[in-house]
Amino acid sequence: MNNGTTKIVVLGTAGVGKTTVLKALINHPNTKRMFDATILVTVSRYWSTTKIQNQVLRQLSLSREYSETDSQVAERLLGVLKVRKFLLILDDLWEQIDLGAVGIPDSNSENRCKIIMAFRKLDSGHDKNEFKVVEIKTVSEKEARELFYEHVGRIIRSSDIQSFAETIVKGCGGLPLLIIVTGRALAEENDVSKWRDASIKFSLSRTSNGCQTEDVIQRLKFSFDQLKEHDVKSCFLHCALFPEDQDVNIFNFIEYCIKEGLVTGVAQADAKKRGRYIVDVLVSASLLQVTEGGKSIKMHDLIRDLALGILSSVQKDSKFPLRVGDQFLLSAYSRSMELFNSGSSSPSTSLCVPEGNQFLLRTGAGLAEPPSEEEWKHAKMVLLSDNELCTLPEEPNCPELLTLFLQRNCFLRVIPPSFFNYMTSLEVLNLSGTRIQSLPETLVKLEKLLILILQDCKCLFMLPSEVGFLVRLEVLDLQGTEIDKLPDEHGELEFLRRLEVPFYGSIDDGEYVKLPRQLISCGIISKLFNLETLCIVLYPGDARWHEDVKYIKTEVCKLKKLSSLCFHFPEIEHVQEFLTASDPWKNKLLMEFKFVVGREVKDISSHIPDFLDFDYNQQRQCLRFVNGEKKPDEVLQILARSTAFYLDNHLDIESLSNFGLSNVNGLKFCLICECPRIKTVVRVDEVEEDTNAAFPLLETLSIHRLWNLTSIWEGILPEGSFAQLRILSLHGCPKLEYVFRSSMIQYLCKLEELVIEDCRGIEQIIVEEEPTHSDSVVLPSLKKLTLHYLPALVNICRGPWPLFEYISFYRCPNLKKIGIDSKLKDVMIKAEKSWWDGLEWENDELCLHLENCSTIIFQDRL
Repeated sequence: MNNGTTKIVVLGTAGVGKTTVLKALINHPNTKRMFDATILVTVSRYWSTTKIQNQVLRQLSLSREYSETDSQVAERLLGVLKVRKFLLILDDLWEQIDLGAVGIPDSNSENRCKIIMAFRKLDSGHDKNEFKVVEIKTVSEKEARELFYEHVGRIIRSSDIQSFAETIVKGCGGLPLLIIVTGRALAEENDVSKWRDASIKFSLSRTSNGCQTEDVIQRLKFSFDQLKEHDVKSCFLHCALFPEDQDVNIFNFIEYCIKEGLVTGVAQADAKKRGRYIVDVLVSASLLQVTEGGKSIKMHDLIRDLALGILSSVQKDSKFPLRVGDQFLLSAYSRSMELFNSGSSSPSTSLCVPEGNQFLLRTGAGLAEPPSEEEWKHAKMVLLSDNELCTLPEEPNCPELLTLFLQRNCFLRVIPPSFFNYMTSLEVLNLSGTRIQSLPETLVKLEKLLILILQDCKCLFMLPSEVGFLVRLEVLDLQGTEIDKLPDEHGELEFLRRLEVPFYGSIDDGEYVKLPRQLISCGIISKLFNLETLCIVLYPGDARWHEDVKYIKTEVCKLKKLSSLCFHFPEIEHVQEFLTASDPWKNKLLMEFKFVVGREVKDISSHIPDFLDFDYNQQRQCLRFVNGEKKPDEVLQILARSTAFYLDNHLDIESLSNFGLSNVNGLKFCLICECPRIKTVVRVDEVEEDTNAAFPLLETLSIHRLWNLTSIWEGILPEGSFAQLRILSLHGCPKLEYVFRSSMIQYLCKLEELVIEDCRGIEQIIVEEEPTHSDSVVLPSLKKLTLHYLPALVNICRGPWPLFEYISFYRCPNLKKIGIDSKLKDVMIKAEKSWWDGLEWENDELCLHLENCSTIIFQDRL
């Protein structure tokens, strides 16, 4: 408020709370009365005039014209701001900047404008007579203790813990960020040994106001180490890949993490739920900040330094060549992933603030043009995924580059011929989801390449022979490409540990005859004796495989290190040889498998939706038995070890329990499609006397086009049957007249989602076997209900409904009443308007209540 002071420097070490103080200043009532405009710009270490101008323009409700240069924008800003009394706050400054070049007029006593600049420290180049310095000091020891105790919670009252807590508080050096993050990391931790270990780490050297940023980061890493789950750590580090100070939409971030394979679930919905949980964990730990009213997240710049330090760190005492960061960024490919499972802490590493030019991070930045070649020069990690790049530098000179991410740049079609000339240190290359049609010959220059990921490059039809010269290659992922033959040179990749390859086929006979006669030459697979993961995916009905498999299965049996295998056995004889000759299978070392047994046929369209196929493939031990007959012993052996079973067009099986409940009771996921003789899923007379329950672990049951199905099960099953069932879907079962009998409901206490489509015989969802007057809710966990194309449906159930979150009705013309009561709210209901308007309500108030308390979406077409 002093008119004589026009420039103020806010000074304080990283994490002391400068940004918090400045935001409080902006929100102060006096500030709002004093100025016409208040502008907050986060400058950061790697600032540019354009970046600062764009922030100023946005806060003045202006925009940059497409062809405007920085100098033209500066001239326009000068004109706007000269006539306004403004407060400009420049946060996170690392050096002096020319405000005139940005377009900021000088502040003086005449225009009564103010400029506040926040620095971590001032260098000798600053003239301290130009401004007033306000130093943000660390909090007192008493304040630090109170802040720490507030975030730790009640557990701090334990006398066994308090002495360790005092040491930790002192070790935080009065820095609010470090106090809060550390307190959150130890919240409700009742293991005294954990507190003892933490106190030792925080007492090694005392953090003070004059400490180095490296000391603070090393202490912040304690909070990262306290994260118990590998996917939480991976998602945290991936957040640092987005441009500095960028608010990242939470929904987009979760989608990104799912695409990267960091977040998985039994179903896609589970993966999204898991992603939301992970974000909540990181926000609760204060490692991420929520912005934009809870829609987005961002990282504090010091937390970002922590993440980048971890990404660039090197694991001690390990022969594994990848850095710690790569093990998190590429968790699906990392041989050392087990180091981070079961709540184990990350490897011992020494962190420091990495130099800015080590990282070129522009993930999800909307780039249409690549960064300049100068920016590539000293980079060790270049991460440009999820942009709109259509070109790349012709010949970037970046001899120190270790990791290059270009995935999901869907406009990128060509890799320049000389692009790899000066990337001789490159270890990881990810080109997934681009539209490249080939790889340049300069690929041979990547002599140190360990991981090559080309997943979902749908325009890539062939690999160059040069790939065979990447002698150190350990991972080659070609899933989702259109490769028609594996080059013979791949047999030279003797260090290859992971090979994933699909083969292109064609339903068109004219095109099919032009394809190579062999998919993989004889002797290639047997040379890859270090393989741990082998995934071969075939085009349905590709007859070439029927010849190749005769020798390839024999070669696969010789691979002693396999722990994961995806393979197609067209004949039972092939399965028999594998089960008797493969040591990994016999010794139960094959921890993950996806087997197809039987001859597939070409089909123009699948009756199974893509999301369900995705959910099936999320399982670790999968068996698909297609076009089969009877119950071959070899199939039963595999089924007994499987967690997912896809029974496709079996010709004579009448119920799933025909396979023997002892063989199917380990299933978590079951998909049944087009089996013409199946009448019921479980026949009670086939339940063995010594069986405690039927399908006790099953979580998902999806049934498609079973024309003779009349029931899911009949009779009384043992207690515990279907106890874990969460998702049940029925599609195209015309003889089914009901879904459940009332006596079945007791088994389904965990059922969350019920989908019934195109079952024209269904009259009731739940049939009451005897009159009941119970007011208890049936299916208490049910959250989602979908009823489509059910022309005979007249009733769902008697009694109160569960507290649904989502209900969808479509083409159920004879359903006139629904049992919703006034307790139901915050539910999304989708229905045809004409059907909804024709419903018979017990009272008009209930209809009005639903329309006021729920989201009603009228859909006349699906």
